[in-house]
Amino acid sequence: MTESILSASPFDSKRFGINVIRGTIEGHLEQGQAVSEIDQAPAELVIFRVPAGETFVPSSLARMGHTIIHADTLVYYGMDLERMTSLESPANVRQATAEDGEAISLIARNSFAGYRSHYSANPLLSPQLVHAGYVEWALSRLDIQQLASTWVAEFDSEVAGFATCDVQSDQVEIVLNAVHPNFERRGLYAALLQKIIRHYADRSVRRLIISTQIWNYTVQRQWTKAGLQLFKAYDTYHLDRRLATTGIKL
Repeated sequence: MTESILSASPFDSKRFGINVIRGTIEGHLEQGQAVSEIDQAPAELVIFRVPAGETFVPSSLARMGHTIIHADTLVYYGMDLERMTSLESPANVRQATAEDGEAISLIARNSFAGYRSHYSANPLLSPQLVHAGYVEWALSRLDIQQLASTWVAEFDSEVAGFATCDVQSDQVEIVLNAVHPNFERRGLYAALLQKIIRHYADRSVRRLIISTQIWNYTVQRQWTKAGLQLFKAYDTYHLDRRLATTGIKL
């Protein structure tokens, strides 16, 4: 039996009050299966990603009569950590504790207000609920110490930035990160990145990866300056079955 490409998205489903499923289509062999799965999926919203520029799946679904939203393009950067153990470890960055939750929530609420993610492209998703999702996401790695962790950067003893990480045996991914707008341009984002690089290099984690929307040029310049390199990109699409009955023109 072929393994399903799509899977349930319980956080999205709970937040938006509809059934949401999502998946990533990596290669040509999966494309036909993906079209069939998405077409028959018993969900109001299907969120799927394909390698940037691959149009077979969204075009096939559009020809079948589905309304498809091209929601964003996500770019991934990465770097090898094996030679980074000599990097300085900033003193103003530390691992977060449960007591940092309120500060992290405040940073997320202020930093992601109006942020253009793939959710923003869907006119049927409440901007208020999308924004609340970033706060939930920011706190999601706070209490997990083995496979995930959260880091905070301080300025004058005040928590002013954070980064959440998912950790595997040979790779760490920075999942979400932000600096409070009141503390921008003070080197805090660079310090967070530097601390994470040094910490996981010291623990023999081989690779660091991070992603963002293609329009987010500022952080991409920071990543390039730190030694990360662009290595892949995905286009994100939404198939929202509710669009067929709303009369909304895209």
